[in-house]
Amino acid sequence: RSVAFSAGTRNSLVVLPLAFAIPGAVPVLPAVIVAQTLVELVSELLYVRFIGKLGPAPSLSDAA
Repeated sequence: RSVAFSAGTRNSLVVLPLAFAIPGAVPVLPAVIVAQTLVELVSELLYVRFIGKLGPAPSLSDAA
């Protein structure tokens, strides 16, 4: 699950302050970055749910 979760994230909010610094890109670029982040969050929820249904959950006795 953690690999699927990590593969679905890109930390697009890190570049949001840079998008505000670009002249002329204020109305469009920040909206695109926020929309991309929302899509990633919804996708992560689906990844975690789908990956969880692929196989049985590991038990504590399997770890030893």
